[in-house]
Amino acid sequence: MLRGLLLIASMWSLSCGEAMASRAPDFALIDQNGRFHQLGRYVDKELVVVAAYQSGCARDDSVLRELASLQQRFRDAAVSFQVLVPDPDESRKSLKDLADRLGTDLPFLLDSSQLVADALSFTHCGEILVVDPARFDVLYRGGIGLYDDHPLQLALAATIPGLSSHLHYIVHSELRGEPFIQDVMPINGDPLQLAELRAARARSVSYEQDVAPILIERCLGCHSERGAAPWVMSGHQMVQGWSQMIRETLLTRRMPPGQIDYEHADRFDDVHHITDDEMSTLLAWIEKGARRNPEQPDPLVLAPSESSEWELGEPDMIVEFPAHEIPATGVLDYMFVPIELGLMEDKWVQAYEFDVDDKLSLHHIIVYTQDARQQRQNASRGGSRTNFGGYAPGREHVVLDDSTGILLKRDMRFMIQFHYTTVGRELTDRSRIGLYFRDSAPDYPLVRTAVMNGEFQIPPGVREFPVQAETVINEDSYLFSFAPHMHYRGKHIKFTLRYPDGSEDELLSIPNFQHNWQMVYRLRDPVFLPAGSRIVAEGAFDNSRFNPLNPDPTQTVGWGDQVWDEMFLTWMRISPADQPLLRN
Repeated sequence: MLRGLLLIASMWSLSCGEAMASRAPDFALIDQNGRFHQLGRYVDKELVVVAAYQSGCARDDSVLRELASLQQRFRDAAVSFQVLVPDPDESRKSLKDLADRLGTDLPFLLDSSQLVADALSFTHCGEILVVDPARFDVLYRGGIGLYDDHPLQLALAATIPGLSSHLHYIVHSELRGEPFIQDVMPINGDPLQLAELRAARARSVSYEQDVAPILIERCLGCHSERGAAPWVMSGHQMVQGWSQMIRETLLTRRMPPGQIDYEHADRFDDVHHITDDEMSTLLAWIEKGARRNPEQPDPLVLAPSESSEWELGEPDMIVEFPAHEIPATGVLDYMFVPIELGLMEDKWVQAYEFDVDDKLSLHHIIVYTQDARQQRQNASRGGSRTNFGGYAPGREHVVLDDSTGILLKRDMRFMIQFHYTTVGRELTDRSRIGLYFRDSAPDYPLVRTAVMNGEFQIPPGVREFPVQAETVINEDSYLFSFAPHMHYRGKHIKFTLRYPDGSEDELLSIPNFQHNWQMVYRLRDPVFLPAGSRIVAEGAFDNSRFNPLNPDPTQTVGWGDQVWDEMFLTWMRISPADQPLLRN
């Protein structure tokens, strides 16, 4: 009897597979602990199980407890269990409290915009989605199917000891490569309350009034003729053609680039960020065909063109760098080039901008200053020097806080470090830097300090290798900005201020570090650092084959200059706190 039952089940599963087949879109969210999760990054797993949850829904606790139990049972297996929370009334704290109450470390992904729940077509609390993350195939959608003495369930439980739910049976079967009964279990939870999503869709969205202003504010800086983006937002037709790609990059948080944890976004100026409301507006417009009113002018076409080849306007001083001939192949060492500035008096720098000629091969530029004393010291590899600033992709210009400045003394010269990588053809780079000066001395002269660790050794194949570093602030100071730097294996990094009294403040978190976007993050309100404070950097590297940027997952990796080596370094700008902070 049982053998016949399982034979029928096996045959039925095969016939049902095509009916079940569909694809899930890629998406990314942050969990209750500030960790980044993207469906497409789970290619090291055979399955990703996602359950929809909202507080107050019927039977949600029983679903969560079963999910937590299965996570423990399959902890060492190639499956990830996650909980999607499409609820703007929830917070990281409330979800942490929920996880603590359940005694689980399940990731609870906060979907405050409700856009991900909609993209995944979730409709009810307790709804389960089982996805193959390599192909995005949906293997199962339905209820969790807690066992309740149903004859078929009893029969299955007799062959698989400890079976507790239909989801358990599916995961067990998939991981063993066995066919399974794809009978869809009923979803016993209440309908999801998606008021935020309904409100966004109910709004009348105009390209001219609603969409174009977001694109101009959030996107046009890079998607312009001289910008870093691969295509130009020259007008509506171009945006409409790229609209599905825009949707995908928003859902996966690939764009805007270099995003910090959105809970910290209001703490920083000039960050690449997009709000839930702006995302809802753009996606609603795209869903409706990404149309415009042909009788109205196109705001993207009318957007002010660049009046100068410099994004910040004409500099007060332009420093030309010598031309460098880049060969087609080979490994290039760092180059150090001294450049005399010829200043007749001391100057305070308010901003600087790099005009990079060849962004394809130029990995970075670091500008150092050398006064007369430093020029006489340690002449090898550039001599004694002080870090002034630098260029990396995404860091073309830096504007300092209005009350601050960097001192350039009249006896100083620049010592420029250039790092190029070969790209298969010969190139010539003629880059330069523009300097913008203050009219008077600032209230807060900036100096640079760093937090770094150069002692790590990342083993081959490791998916998450943690690294930590810290620096002690020896005198009362103000902290103004961060500039983190890792290479291709950099995965995430966060910074915590630990005060002398033992209290803490999480200053910045970058849950999804991207080597191609090396940003400067400038605090809107500088942070006071009492003497004895410690700034702790905690991050991780991905040296596995599942990191698409990894040059070679078979190598042990340590600190090194080249991009196939690694660095764990963050420059910070601080100023002595010898007077109260004055805000403009």
